[in-house]
Amino acid sequence: MGFWKRIGSLLFEQPPTVLFVEHGKKVCRATEYLLQVMEAFLHSQDIASLKAEVDRWEHEADQVKHQIRRKLPRSDLFLPMARGDLMDLLWQQDEIADKAQDAVHLLSLLPLSLPDELREIWGRITAGLRESQRAYCELVENLERHLKGERQLAARMRELLAEIGEEEHGVSTAEDRFVEAIYRQATLDPFTKIHLVEVARTVGQVAGHMENAAGRICLLFLG
Repeated sequence: MGFWKRIGSLLFEQPPTVLFVEHGKKVCRATEYLLQVMEAFLHSQDIASLKAEVDRWEHEADQVKHQIRRKLPRSDLFLPMARGDLMDLLWQQDEIADKAQDAVHLLSLLPLSLPDELREIWGRITAGLRESQRAYCELVENLERHLKGERQLAARMRELLAEIGEEEHGVSTAEDRFVEAIYRQATLDPFTKIHLVEVARTVGQVAGHMENAAGRICLLFLG
């Protein structure tokens, strides 16, 4: 491609925002299967097939991530917003799938039956993450429509950001309660306690990155 033709393509080609939506949809699929794994873990069910689905969607999200990195111009001159801000959004959104995969991997390593106190709190964590995931995936869908010109969705997108923030707070609170309850369990050996703490913290990071990514979506695309 000639120099001036290249310059023209950079000036008039829209940034690959559609790929951020595609990436978000694949992240949503990964977290959808994470939630199924969390339910299965609660009932001591086999999670091998669900784990494979999480791995699949995390990998597909990675492939889109690489496409975005290749297609984003190196200079902010050819972008309507800072490249660094877009890359930060990409990292936050990608971490949702990465931490979902990490959580599922940890859950697959040590199948066990949770004591009743832990089961109750685990159920709260799962419910909170489910609501956060629902809101985040709706936000991604609305972003796609917003980019196509449906600007009236901006108010709903901001509402979803607030919902995700509230659910993240709930998940974080339940996570702390879960960790405290772990240390009260006399029947659990020290290794299992450490393992469950790591599981809880990793699941909490999924909710945290959802909130962070949602905030960046609204900041970058809604102003």
